[in-house]
Amino acid sequence: MLASGCRRPGWRRGGGGERLTLRVLRVSYIARAAQNRGRERALTAAGADVTLVVPSAWPDPEAETTLSPEPFPIVELPVRRPGDENRHRQLDASDPYRLIAELKPDLLDIHSEPYSLTAREWLRAADRELPVVMYSAQNIDKRYPPPFYRYEQAALRRAGAFYPCARQVASVLRGKGFAGRIEVLPLGYDAGVFSPGSQSLDADEIVLMLVGRLVPEKGGLDAVRTLARINALRPARLVFSGQGPDEARAKALAKSLGLSSRVEFRPWQNQPELGGDYRRAHVVLVPSRPTLRWVEQFGRVIVEAQASGAVVAGYANGAIPDVAGEAGALVATGDVDGLAAGVERVIGDPQEFARRREAGFALSATRTWDAVAASQLALYHEVLAGEPVRLALPRSPRRRRERARAEFGPSAATAAGVRPFALPLLRHGGPAVDLLGAAIDAFAELAARAVPSSSR
Repeated sequence: MLASGCRRPGWRRGGGGERLTLRVLRVSYIARAAQNRGRERALTAAGADVTLVVPSAWPDPEAETTLSPEPFPIVELPVRRPGDENRHRQLDASDPYRLIAELKPDLLDIHSEPYSLTAREWLRAADRELPVVMYSAQNIDKRYPPPFYRYEQAALRRAGAFYPCARQVASVLRGKGFAGRIEVLPLGYDAGVFSPGSQSLDADEIVLMLVGRLVPEKGGLDAVRTLARINALRPARLVFSGQGPDEARAKALAKSLGLSSRVEFRPWQNQPELGGDYRRAHVVLVPSRPTLRWVEQFGRVIVEAQASGAVVAGYANGAIPDVAGEAGALVATGDVDGLAAGVERVIGDPQEFARRREAGFALSATRTWDAVAASQLALYHEVLAGEPVRLALPRSPRRRRERARAEFGPSAATAAGVRPFALPLLRHGGPAVDLLGAAIDAFAELAARAVPSSSR
Protein backbone atom coordinates (compact mmCIF):
# COMPACT_ATOMS: atom_id res chain seq x y z
CA MET A 1 0.00 0.00 0.00
CA LEU A 2 1.34 3.44 -0.96
CA ALA A 3 0.50 6.14 1.57
CA SER A 4 1.10 9.91 1.70
CA GLY A 5 1.01 10.33 -2.07
CA CYS A 6 2.45 8.40 -4.99
CA ARG A 7 4.56 8.98 -8.07
CA ARG A 8 5.50 7.48 -11.38
CA PRO A 9 8.90 5.84 -11.72
CA GLY A 10 11.66 7.64 -13.61
CA TRP A 11 13.92 10.64 -13.15
CA ARG A 12 12.51 14.07 -12.48
CA ARG A 13 14.44 16.44 -14.74
CA GLY A 14 14.79 20.10 -15.37
CA GLY A 15 14.08 21.69 -18.72
CA GLY A 16 17.61 21.05 -19.92
CA GLY A 17 17.49 17.40 -18.90
CA GLU A 18 19.69 17.85 -15.82
CA ARG A 19 18.94 15.72 -12.80
CA LEU A 20 17.28 17.69 -10.05
CA THR A 21 16.69 15.10 -7.39
CA LEU A 22 18.33 12.05 -5.92
CA ARG A 23 15.92 9.15 -5.59
CA VAL A 24 16.36 7.32 -2.32
CA LEU A 25 14.48 4.22 -1.23
CA ARG A 26 14.68 3.96 2.56
CA VAL A 27 13.62 0.88 4.52
CA SER A 28 12.99 1.50 8.23
CA TYR A 29 10.86 -0.45 10.69
CA ILE A 30 11.16 2.26 13.38
CA ALA A 31 9.55 4.81 11.06
CA ARG A 32 6.12 3.34 11.74
CA ALA A 33 6.20 5.95 14.53
CA ALA A 34 5.77 9.55 13.35
CA GLN A 35 8.43 10.83 15.74
CA ASN A 36 10.95 8.52 14.03
CA ARG A 37 10.44 10.06 10.60
CA GLY A 38 12.41 13.24 11.26
CA ARG A 39 15.31 11.98 9.14
CA GLU A 40 13.08 11.49 6.10
CA ARG A 41 11.45 14.90 6.52
CA ALA A 42 14.84 16.59 6.67
CA LEU A 43 16.20 14.64 3.69
CA THR A 44 13.12 15.64 1.70
CA ALA A 45 13.46 19.29 2.73
CA ALA A 46 17.10 19.15 1.64
CA GLY A 47 16.04 18.09 -1.86
CA ALA A 48 16.15 14.30 -1.83
CA ASP A 49 13.28 12.37 -3.43
CA VAL A 50 12.61 9.89 -0.63
CA THR A 51 10.30 6.90 -0.60
CA LEU A 52 10.01 5.26 2.80
CA VAL A 53 9.12 1.60 3.37
CA VAL A 54 7.63 0.64 6.75
CA PRO A 55 5.86 -2.44 8.11
CA SER A 56 2.09 -2.30 7.75
CA ALA A 57 1.83 -2.96 11.50
CA TRP A 58 4.32 -2.83 14.36
CA PRO A 59 3.52 -3.58 18.04
CA ASP A 60 5.06 -0.55 19.68
CA PRO A 61 3.36 2.10 21.86
CA GLU A 62 4.67 4.85 19.60
CA ALA A 63 3.79 3.18 16.29
CA GLU A 64 0.86 4.68 14.39
CA THR A 65 -2.10 2.54 13.41
CA THR A 66 -2.90 4.98 10.60
CA LEU A 67 0.08 6.87 9.26
CA SER A 68 -0.06 10.63 9.54
CA PRO A 69 0.56 12.68 6.36
CA GLU A 70 4.16 13.30 5.34
CA PRO A 71 5.83 15.29 2.54
CA PHE A 72 7.13 12.05 1.02
CA PRO A 73 5.47 8.78 -0.03
CA ILE A 74 5.34 5.86 2.39
CA VAL A 75 4.93 2.26 1.31
CA GLU A 76 3.41 -0.06 3.89
CA LEU A 77 4.34 -3.73 3.53
CA PRO A 78 3.12 -6.60 5.73
CA VAL A 79 5.88 -8.47 7.55
CA ARG A 80 6.33 -11.76 9.35
CA ARG A 81 7.22 -11.51 13.05
CA PRO A 82 6.25 -7.83 13.49
CA GLY A 83 7.93 -6.41 16.57
CA ASP A 84 11.05 -8.56 16.16
CA GLU A 85 13.67 -6.01 15.12
CA ASN A 86 16.19 -8.41 13.63
CA ARG A 87 14.07 -11.37 12.51
CA HIS A 88 11.10 -9.72 10.85
CA ARG A 89 10.90 -10.01 7.07
CA GLN A 90 8.43 -9.32 4.29
CA LEU A 91 5.31 -11.47 4.20
CA ASP A 92 5.65 -11.51 0.42
CA ALA A 93 9.31 -12.15 -0.46
CA SER A 94 8.79 -10.61 -3.89
CA ASP A 95 7.90 -7.17 -2.50
CA PRO A 96 11.49 -5.82 -2.35
CA TYR A 97 12.16 -6.93 -5.95
CA ARG A 98 8.87 -5.43 -7.14
CA LEU A 99 9.35 -2.12 -5.38
CA ILE A 100 12.93 -1.61 -6.54
CA ALA A 101 11.89 -2.38 -10.13
CA GLU A 102 8.92 0.00 -9.89
CA LEU A 103 10.64 2.97 -8.26
CA LYS A 104 14.08 2.63 -9.86
CA PRO A 105 15.89 4.35 -7.00
CA ASP A 106 19.38 5.78 -7.36
CA LEU A 107 20.29 4.47 -3.94
CA LEU A 108 18.95 1.98 -1.38
CA ASP A 109 19.22 2.98 2.28
CA ILE A 110 18.59 0.15 4.75
CA HIS A 111 17.88 1.30 8.29
CA SER A 112 18.36 -2.11 9.87
CA GLU A 113 21.25 -4.06 11.33
CA PRO A 114 23.51 -5.88 8.83
CA TYR A 115 22.82 -9.28 10.44
CA SER A 116 19.03 -8.88 10.29
CA LEU A 117 16.70 -10.86 8.07
CA THR A 118 15.17 -7.73 6.59
CA ALA A 119 18.60 -6.40 5.58
CA ARG A 120 19.39 -9.74 3.96
CA GLU A 121 16.24 -9.81 1.84
CA TRP A 122 16.57 -6.22 0.64
CA LEU A 123 20.24 -6.73 -0.22
CA ARG A 124 19.36 -9.84 -2.18
CA ALA A 125 16.73 -7.89 -4.11
CA ALA A 126 19.13 -5.05 -4.94
CA ASP A 127 20.89 -5.32 -8.28
CA ARG A 128 24.67 -5.16 -8.00
CA GLU A 129 24.55 -1.83 -9.83
CA LEU A 130 22.33 -0.27 -7.17
CA PRO A 131 24.41 1.58 -4.53
CA VAL A 132 23.57 0.65 -0.94
CA VAL A 133 24.18 2.48 2.32
CA MET A 134 23.23 1.10 5.71
CA TYR A 135 22.54 2.24 9.26
CA SER A 136 23.71 0.45 12.39
CA ALA A 137 23.31 1.03 16.12
CA GLN A 138 24.88 -2.20 17.42
CA ASN A 139 27.75 -1.04 19.62
CA ILE A 140 28.44 -4.48 21.13
CA ASP A 141 30.89 -6.70 19.26
CA LYS A 142 28.60 -9.72 19.50
CA ARG A 143 29.44 -13.21 18.28
CA TYR A 144 26.51 -14.24 16.09
CA PRO A 145 25.72 -17.86 15.25
CA PRO A 146 24.99 -19.01 11.71
CA PRO A 147 23.17 -17.96 9.63
CA PHE A 148 23.28 -14.45 11.13
CA TYR A 149 27.05 -14.29 11.04
CA ARG A 150 26.96 -15.05 7.30
CA TYR A 151 24.24 -12.43 6.72
CA GLU A 152 26.34 -9.85 8.55
CA GLN A 153 29.50 -10.60 6.58
CA ALA A 154 27.57 -10.47 3.28
CA ALA A 155 26.16 -7.05 4.22
CA LEU A 156 29.61 -5.74 5.15
CA ARG A 157 30.89 -6.80 1.73
CA ARG A 158 27.90 -5.38 -0.18
CA ALA A 159 27.32 -1.96 1.40
CA GLY A 160 29.08 1.04 -0.07
CA ALA A 161 28.96 2.95 3.21
CA PHE A 162 27.59 2.81 6.75
CA TYR A 163 26.29 5.67 8.86
CA PRO A 164 26.35 4.37 12.46
CA CYS A 165 24.90 6.53 15.22
CA ALA A 166 27.98 6.45 17.48
CA ARG A 167 31.71 5.80 17.39
CA GLN A 168 31.34 2.53 19.30
CA VAL A 169 29.14 1.23 16.50
CA ALA A 170 31.71 2.31 13.93
CA SER A 171 34.36 0.40 15.88
CA VAL A 172 32.27 -2.76 15.74
CA LEU A 173 31.73 -2.44 11.98
CA ARG A 174 35.41 -1.86 11.23
CA GLY A 175 36.54 -4.59 13.60
CA LYS A 176 34.24 -7.09 11.90
CA GLY A 177 35.77 -6.30 8.54
CA PHE A 178 33.86 -3.45 6.89
CA ALA A 179 36.52 -1.72 4.81
CA GLY A 180 34.37 0.98 3.22
CA ARG A 181 33.27 4.49 4.13
CA ILE A 182 31.98 5.02 7.67
CA GLU A 183 30.34 8.32 8.57
CA VAL A 184 29.20 8.59 12.19
CA LEU A 185 25.88 10.45 12.15
CA PRO A 186 24.05 11.14 15.41
CA LEU A 187 20.35 10.63 15.85
CA GLY A 188 18.81 14.04 15.35
CA TYR A 189 16.03 16.08 16.91
CA ASP A 190 13.37 18.47 15.71
CA ALA A 191 14.59 21.97 16.55
CA GLY A 192 11.01 23.21 16.32
CA VAL A 193 10.01 20.96 19.23
CA PHE A 194 13.10 20.81 21.42
CA SER A 195 14.25 24.37 22.04
CA PRO A 196 16.05 26.14 24.90
CA GLY A 197 14.20 26.63 28.16
CA SER A 198 14.80 29.33 30.74
CA GLN A 199 16.01 27.04 33.53
CA SER A 200 17.46 28.98 36.45
CA LEU A 201 19.03 27.89 39.74
CA ASP A 202 16.98 30.67 41.37
CA ALA A 203 13.85 28.54 40.93
CA ASP A 204 11.86 27.53 44.02
CA GLU A 205 12.74 23.89 43.39
CA ILE A 206 15.21 21.90 41.33
CA VAL A 207 13.59 19.61 38.76
CA LEU A 208 15.25 16.30 37.93
CA MET A 209 13.92 14.19 35.09
CA LEU A 210 14.30 10.65 33.74
CA VAL A 211 12.87 9.83 30.31
CA GLY A 212 12.37 6.31 28.97
CA ARG A 213 11.17 2.84 29.79
CA LEU A 214 10.85 2.18 33.50
CA VAL A 215 12.96 -0.97 33.55
CA PRO A 216 15.85 -1.86 35.90
CA GLU A 217 18.58 -1.13 33.35
CA LYS A 218 17.44 2.48 32.99
CA GLY A 219 18.29 3.18 36.63
CA GLY A 220 15.01 4.54 37.95
CA LEU A 221 15.82 3.53 41.53
CA ASP A 222 19.16 5.32 41.36
CA ALA A 223 17.30 8.40 40.17
CA VAL A 224 15.08 8.28 43.28
CA ARG A 225 18.15 7.89 45.51
CA THR A 226 19.75 10.88 43.79
CA LEU A 227 16.61 12.91 44.43
CA ALA A 228 16.85 12.08 48.14
CA ARG A 229 20.34 13.62 48.32
CA ILE A 230 19.36 16.74 46.38
CA ASN A 231 16.09 17.28 48.25
CA ALA A 232 17.99 17.20 51.52
CA LEU A 233 19.89 20.28 50.35
CA ARG A 234 17.04 22.24 48.79
CA PRO A 235 13.51 21.52 47.53
CA ALA A 236 13.62 19.22 44.51
CA ARG A 237 11.36 16.89 42.60
CA LEU A 238 11.84 14.07 40.12
CA VAL A 239 9.71 13.61 37.01
CA PHE A 240 9.56 10.19 35.34
CA SER A 241 8.40 10.35 31.74
CA GLY A 242 7.63 6.86 30.49
CA GLN A 243 6.16 3.59 31.67
CA GLY A 244 7.33 0.12 32.54
CA PRO A 245 7.45 -2.67 35.12
CA ASP A 246 9.87 -0.83 37.43
CA GLU A 247 7.35 1.90 38.22
CA ALA A 248 6.01 0.07 41.29
CA ARG A 249 9.52 -0.37 42.72
CA ALA A 250 10.33 3.30 42.17
CA LYS A 251 7.11 4.34 43.93
CA ALA A 252 7.85 2.01 46.84
CA LEU A 253 11.37 3.37 47.24
CA ALA A 254 10.15 6.96 47.07
CA LYS A 255 7.58 6.19 49.77
CA SER A 256 10.17 4.56 52.02
CA LEU A 257 12.36 7.65 51.71
CA GLY A 258 9.48 10.02 52.41
CA LEU A 259 9.58 11.38 48.87
CA SER A 260 6.19 10.33 47.48
CA SER A 261 5.08 13.94 47.09
CA ARG A 262 8.37 14.75 45.37
CA VAL A 263 8.15 12.13 42.62
CA GLU A 264 5.87 12.44 39.61
CA PHE A 265 5.10 9.65 37.13
CA ARG A 266 3.90 10.57 33.67
CA PRO A 267 2.90 8.20 30.86
CA TRP A 268 4.42 8.28 27.38
CA GLN A 269 4.02 11.78 25.94
CA ASN A 270 4.04 13.21 22.47
CA GLN A 271 7.06 15.26 21.45
CA PRO A 272 5.62 18.75 22.13
CA GLU A 273 4.62 17.67 25.66
CA LEU A 274 8.03 16.12 26.23
CA GLY A 275 9.74 19.23 24.94
CA GLY A 276 7.86 21.32 27.49
CA ASP A 277 8.99 19.04 30.33
CA TYR A 278 12.62 19.23 29.20
CA ARG A 279 12.47 23.02 29.24
CA ARG A 280 11.39 22.92 32.88
CA ALA A 281 14.05 20.41 33.95
CA HIS A 282 17.38 21.50 35.40
CA VAL A 283 19.01 18.07 35.20
CA VAL A 284 18.07 15.04 33.09
CA LEU A 285 19.36 11.77 34.51
CA VAL A 286 20.69 8.85 32.44
CA PRO A 287 21.81 6.31 35.08
CA SER A 288 21.68 3.38 32.65
CA ARG A 289 23.40 0.08 33.50
CA PRO A 290 24.59 -2.51 30.96
CA THR A 291 22.88 -5.92 31.00
CA LEU A 292 23.87 -9.20 29.39
CA ARG A 293 22.09 -8.17 26.18
CA TRP A 294 22.07 -4.40 26.08
CA VAL A 295 24.01 -1.21 26.68
CA GLU A 296 23.05 2.33 25.69
CA GLN A 297 23.57 2.61 21.93
CA PHE A 298 23.04 6.34 21.67
CA GLY A 299 20.62 7.97 24.09
CA ARG A 300 18.40 10.35 22.14
CA VAL A 301 17.24 11.68 25.50
CA ILE A 302 20.68 13.27 25.87
CA VAL A 303 20.40 15.19 22.61
CA GLU A 304 16.85 16.37 23.32
CA ALA A 305 17.71 17.41 26.88
CA GLN A 306 20.78 19.39 25.86
CA ALA A 307 18.87 21.14 23.09
CA SER A 308 16.30 22.15 25.72
CA GLY A 309 18.77 23.62 28.18
CA ALA A 310 18.90 20.80 30.73
CA VAL A 311 22.21 19.44 32.01
CA VAL A 312 22.68 15.70 31.55
CA ALA A 313 24.05 13.63 34.44
CA GLY A 314 24.48 9.87 34.46
CA TYR A 315 26.73 6.84 34.21
CA ALA A 316 29.65 6.65 31.80
CA ASN A 317 28.91 3.47 29.88
CA GLY A 318 27.91 2.52 26.35
CA ALA A 319 27.60 5.50 24.02
CA ILE A 320 26.64 7.92 26.80
CA PRO A 321 30.11 9.58 27.10
CA ASP A 322 30.36 9.92 23.31
CA VAL A 323 26.93 11.54 23.02
CA ALA A 324 26.95 13.67 26.18
CA GLY A 325 30.48 14.95 25.62
CA GLU A 326 32.04 17.34 28.09
CA ALA A 327 28.63 18.87 28.68
CA GLY A 328 27.60 15.79 30.64
CA ALA A 329 28.27 15.21 34.34
CA LEU A 330 29.14 11.51 34.24
CA VAL A 331 30.46 9.07 36.84
CA ALA A 332 31.28 5.37 36.99
CA THR A 333 28.37 2.98 36.48
CA GLY A 334 26.51 2.23 39.69
CA ASP A 335 28.16 5.03 41.69
CA VAL A 336 24.97 6.54 43.10
CA ASP A 337 26.86 8.69 45.59
CA GLY A 338 29.06 10.01 42.82
CA LEU A 339 26.02 10.74 40.65
CA ALA A 340 24.31 12.64 43.44
CA ALA A 341 27.52 14.54 44.19
CA GLY A 342 27.84 15.45 40.50
CA VAL A 343 24.30 16.82 40.43
CA GLU A 344 25.03 18.74 43.63
CA ARG A 345 28.03 20.40 42.01
CA VAL A 346 26.00 21.36 38.93
CA ILE A 347 23.11 22.92 40.84
CA GLY A 348 25.34 24.41 43.53
CA ASP A 349 27.48 26.48 41.18
CA PRO A 350 25.73 28.86 38.74
CA GLN A 351 28.87 29.12 36.60
CA GLU A 352 29.17 25.34 36.34
CA PHE A 353 25.49 25.06 35.47
CA ALA A 354 25.82 27.73 32.78
CA ARG A 355 29.02 26.20 31.38
CA ARG A 356 27.47 22.77 30.93
CA ARG A 357 24.27 24.24 29.45
CA GLU A 358 26.26 26.21 26.88
CA ALA A 359 28.36 23.17 26.01
CA GLY A 360 25.14 21.22 25.52
CA PHE A 361 23.74 23.91 23.22
CA ALA A 362 26.93 23.82 21.14
CA LEU A 363 26.66 20.05 20.74
CA SER A 364 22.96 20.14 19.94
CA ALA A 365 23.51 22.66 17.14
CA THR A 366 25.24 19.88 15.16
CA ARG A 367 22.48 17.37 15.85
CA THR A 368 19.33 18.86 14.37
CA TRP A 369 17.73 16.65 11.75
CA ASP A 370 18.63 19.31 9.17
CA ALA A 371 22.32 19.03 10.09
CA VAL A 372 22.18 15.24 10.05
CA ALA A 373 20.40 15.22 6.67
CA ALA A 374 23.04 17.49 5.13
CA SER A 375 25.79 15.07 6.15
CA GLN A 376 23.75 12.07 5.03
CA LEU A 377 23.11 13.60 1.59
CA ALA A 378 26.83 14.27 1.23
CA LEU A 379 27.47 10.60 2.02
CA TYR A 380 24.88 9.53 -0.56
CA HIS A 381 26.56 11.62 -3.25
CA GLU A 382 29.98 10.31 -2.27
CA VAL A 383 28.79 6.73 -2.74
CA LEU A 384 27.05 7.58 -6.01
CA ALA A 385 30.14 9.33 -7.38
CA GLY A 386 31.89 6.00 -7.79
CA GLU A 387 33.26 3.00 -5.98
CA PRO A 388 34.28 4.32 -2.54
CA VAL A 389 37.82 3.64 -1.44
CA ARG A 390 38.02 0.46 0.59
CA LEU A 391 40.76 0.06 3.18
CA ALA A 392 43.25 -2.78 3.11
CA LEU A 393 42.28 -4.25 6.47
CA PRO A 394 44.33 -6.98 8.14
CA ARG A 395 42.95 -10.50 7.74
CA SER A 396 43.74 -11.14 11.38
CA PRO A 397 40.57 -10.47 13.41
CA ARG A 398 42.67 -9.40 16.37
CA ARG A 399 44.60 -6.85 14.33
CA ARG A 400 41.39 -5.61 12.67
CA ARG A 401 39.91 -4.88 16.07
CA GLU A 402 43.10 -3.13 17.14
CA ARG A 403 42.85 -0.95 14.06
CA ALA A 404 39.17 -0.27 14.76
CA ARG A 405 39.98 0.84 18.31
CA ALA A 406 42.70 3.14 17.02
CA GLU A 407 40.28 4.70 14.52
CA PHE A 408 37.06 4.91 16.53
CA GLY A 409 37.81 3.86 20.10
CA PRO A 410 36.66 0.67 21.85
CA SER A 411 33.30 -1.02 21.37
CA ALA A 412 30.82 -1.25 24.24
CA ALA A 413 30.93 -3.82 27.03
CA THR A 414 27.97 -5.72 28.43
CA ALA A 415 27.77 -7.28 31.88
CA ALA A 416 29.51 -10.31 30.32
CA GLY A 417 32.38 -8.45 28.66
CA VAL A 418 33.35 -6.84 25.37
CA ARG A 419 32.74 -9.70 22.91
CA PRO A 420 29.77 -11.67 24.21
CA PHE A 421 27.94 -14.46 22.42
CA ALA A 422 24.51 -13.60 21.08
CA LEU A 423 23.10 -17.07 21.84
CA PRO A 424 21.05 -16.96 25.07
CA LEU A 425 22.78 -20.04 26.50
CA LEU A 426 26.19 -18.41 26.13
CA ARG A 427 25.63 -14.67 26.54
CA HIS A 428 26.02 -14.87 30.35
CA GLY A 429 29.78 -15.42 30.00
CA GLY A 430 31.84 -17.18 32.63
CA PRO A 431 35.06 -19.26 32.56
CA ALA A 432 33.73 -22.00 30.26
CA VAL A 433 32.20 -19.52 27.80
CA ASP A 434 35.35 -17.41 27.85
CA LEU A 435 37.39 -20.51 27.05
CA LEU A 436 35.10 -21.28 24.11
CA GLY A 437 35.47 -17.73 22.83
CA ALA A 438 39.26 -17.91 23.14
CA ALA A 439 39.30 -21.18 21.18
CA ILE A 440 37.16 -19.68 18.39
CA ASP A 441 39.42 -16.63 18.23
CA ALA A 442 42.53 -18.78 18.09
CA PHE A 443 41.08 -20.79 15.21
CA ALA A 444 40.20 -17.57 13.36
CA GLU A 445 43.75 -16.30 13.75
CA LEU A 446 45.17 -19.57 12.41
CA ALA A 447 42.77 -19.43 9.46
CA ALA A 448 43.89 -15.86 8.68
CA ARG A 449 47.56 -16.89 8.74
CA ALA A 450 46.86 -19.81 6.43
CA VAL A 451 45.84 -17.45 3.62
CA PRO A 452 48.79 -16.74 1.27
CA SER A 453 50.25 -13.25 1.77
CA SER A 454 49.43 -12.35 -1.86
CA SER A 455 45.74 -12.85 -1.07
CA ARG A 456 45.68 -10.70 2.05
